[in-house]
Amino acid sequence: MVSAARIARVGGPSAPSIRPMSATMGPLPDGPGWAFEFAWDGARAIADVSTDRVRLIGGDQGFAANCPELDVLRQVAGRGRLVLDGTIVVLDAFGRPSFARLQRRMAVQRPTEAMLSRLPVAYYVFDILCLGGKPTVDLPYETRRALLEKLQLPDGAVALAPSFTDTDGQAVLDTAARYGLHGVVAKRARSRYRPGHRSRSWVETALRRTQEVVIGGWLPDRAGAVRSVVVGTPAEGGLRFVGTVGPAAAGFDDAVRTSLTGPLHELRRPTSPFVGPGPPRARWVTPELLCEVSYRRRSPSGRLERPGWVELRPGRHPVEVPVVEPLLEPSAVALDEALRLARAEVDALRAQISPHFLYNVLSMVGSVIRTDPPLARELLDDFAQFTRYAFRTGVDLSTVADELDNVERYLTLQRARFGDRLRVELQVAPSVLPVSVPFLALQLAVEHAVQHSIEPKPGGGTLTVTAVDDGAHCRITISDDGVGAHFDGGLRSLDQRLRSAYGVDHALRVDTPAGGGTTVSFRVPVRR
Repeated sequence: MVSAARIARVGGPSAPSIRPMSATMGPLPDGPGWAFEFAWDGARAIADVSTDRVRLIGGDQGFAANCPELDVLRQVAGRGRLVLDGTIVVLDAFGRPSFARLQRRMAVQRPTEAMLSRLPVAYYVFDILCLGGKPTVDLPYETRRALLEKLQLPDGAVALAPSFTDTDGQAVLDTAARYGLHGVVAKRARSRYRPGHRSRSWVETALRRTQEVVIGGWLPDRAGAVRSVVVGTPAEGGLRFVGTVGPAAAGFDDAVRTSLTGPLHELRRPTSPFVGPGPPRARWVTPELLCEVSYRRRSPSGRLERPGWVELRPGRHPVEVPVVEPLLEPSAVALDEALRLARAEVDALRAQISPHFLYNVLSMVGSVIRTDPPLARELLDDFAQFTRYAFRTGVDLSTVADELDNVERYLTLQRARFGDRLRVELQVAPSVLPVSVPFLALQLAVEHAVQHSIEPKPGGGTLTVTAVDDGAHCRITISDDGVGAHFDGGLRSLDQRLRSAYGVDHALRVDTPAGGGTTVSFRVPVRR
């Protein structure tokens, strides 16, 4: 491993001329003359590169990670100083940038070899500010982009972020939504780079996520009316505070605040329903009202970033809100106890989930508790969320979105075991995410592919999950390029459930070509 000593955080007066340019937030612009890029969920950073070192300069979010992987940038600085603009990311099991994973990596000043392997960073480059010691900021975007494409950036930890010209911006935004990306940045083709400025020549359109939460209190304005609501998610003994939706939040206007005044006053109580501290001066209410909020991202502690108001959800019970566990500071003693409890739960877990997978994961966690506690904490958190979902009783149907979330947890745990031997591709149409599917249907099919087709192959393989809307049906396909596998007990159980619920014409289909690999496919009626 290359020493991280060459990579340093730089700021202050030494580099005022290469502060990053920022985009304004807004809807996608219309008309010609725009290029479109994906907005990556990561840490913005300027890379000031020479042949002997790489200096990383934090953008809006700052930067404090130790990233020896990016030392490869020195390979492209042979003709003098090179300054690049880009985003540092850590990918999830589906190959999408995950800000939560990046935060886990950034929280460790000296990552171990295991963490470097488990949470490798990548640098997505989208602009060039200096080439061969000569500034390029006054060149138009399209010219700077052409220079970037000629750089021949090294593969692996450094990649040229894609740019789309002569393309409808909405198509790029739809693609971002399909793959769970952060959003889209539109850039004028003739615009120059303005260091340290927020410019209308760059327009960022962010995709926001939504979450049902429980209202546990409210903060008054000077007149005593509702100014903001305090929200949380279920936890043992009460609610866990996840944020405050106030007057600056999107959608939380005077009409919404006025409509909440009566119901919240009726639910007043003297004590807090939150298990931990909430905002001071809050007025507490019995946690009975649910609402839906939007947010940019979730922090490791579970807090929602920039929450906005969507709507009140009358008729919904707090038990229907998903539990979101925060990431805790790990210690070997606490992790030993958490591992013991996890092992105790395995015996009671649903019979559909392979004990082979469960015990292998727990054995893996036990082996890294003392060598890499942050990694062990992360794996235990993923395992807890996976088992909590699979533990649900009396559930016959779920949604494509919830099934995919659980499959991602499963694949995260498996990739910790297999590393690069397990590769994942996701192709899901946003329109099918709310479609109802049999509970654990995707899990059973994905687990079959990993355990029986990819794991036995010495070099591993690629798993592809596809879900498309063909009008009356949602068609789901799980394919792999492993050794191939036929029906097993889990697939037979899924086949019987599909036939019973939708009829024989919705039976499970399993194809195992002579050349290897397996394709499992089924379709369900589009019922949201």
